[in-house]
Amino acid sequence: MLLMLAVVGLYTITSLNDKYAVSKAKYNGSQLTFFMAAGTVLFLLPLLPFADTTITANWLAPVFVLLIALSKYLEFDMSAKILEYMSAFELKAWVGILLFVSYFTDVIIYSQTISIVKLLFIALTMAGLVMIAVSGREKVNYKKIALPMVLYLAARFIYGFVMNAAEGIISSTMTLLFALIVLALVMLPSAKPWTVAKNSPEGMKGVIIVLLCKLPNALGLLGENAVAAESLTNFAFIPPMILIVIFIVGLFSKSTRPTGLNLVGSIVCIIGILGFQVVGMI
Repeated sequence: MLLMLAVVGLYTITSLNDKYAVSKAKYNGSQLTFFMAAGTVLFLLPLLPFADTTITANWLAPVFVLLIALSKYLEFDMSAKILEYMSAFELKAWVGILLFVSYFTDVIIYSQTISIVKLLFIALTMAGLVMIAVSGREKVNYKKIALPMVLYLAARFIYGFVMNAAEGIISSTMTLLFALIVLALVMLPSAKPWTVAKNSPEGMKGVIIVLLCKLPNALGLLGENAVAAESLTNFAFIPPMILIVIFIVGLFSKSTRPTGLNLVGSIVCIIGILGFQVVGMI
């Protein structure tokens, strides 16, 4: 339990830092992608002795690495566009859709039995998302972020799908490490990291903060793998717990504090996602 809570805390820091990088430091998609990739690699390398470093001589291994690099590029680049208009909590709430996409994938591909209770929680969560969307329509231009949101969610789904397929061929840690190295090298020319401190409102302070917050991200990755090895139940509860923590943190900030319909929608989303998870564990 303590390890799971630690992972939730680490990932919460990373999520809030992404919002900082976009809204205050004013990093664009290329810059955020580069710092996310390079910074995580920087801190992940010293942690390799504590991680699963399995790699087999299989031609699919580099294919998996490239697919993860592509999914991470889309995730980082699209999140930079989305976070210009919405809070980290709202983005995490929309990510809850992936729980349901995965569920229907299991139903269609693996013939899993449909649960009426789960369908009700899906409907509840969608109602909460509609409330959030309606309450924020004046400040969030959903037409501008519709495509980035679809690509972002697709990237997150592809990530989980590929990592599952890579099991036994190359470990998730090594897949991610090589993918982030490839991504950092590819993004280097367009990100121009050597000019970021000069052009960003946060200057060198912003660069240091964004890079240092990649340490919690690297630790979170290893911790998440350890939690999964101990308990799939605890592993499944990590995303909704992050959602709840970000929601609570947002209550203490005037700029992110939900009110009115947004507050009701946020609570409904939390109940829907958490309820869906609980039913899945019973």
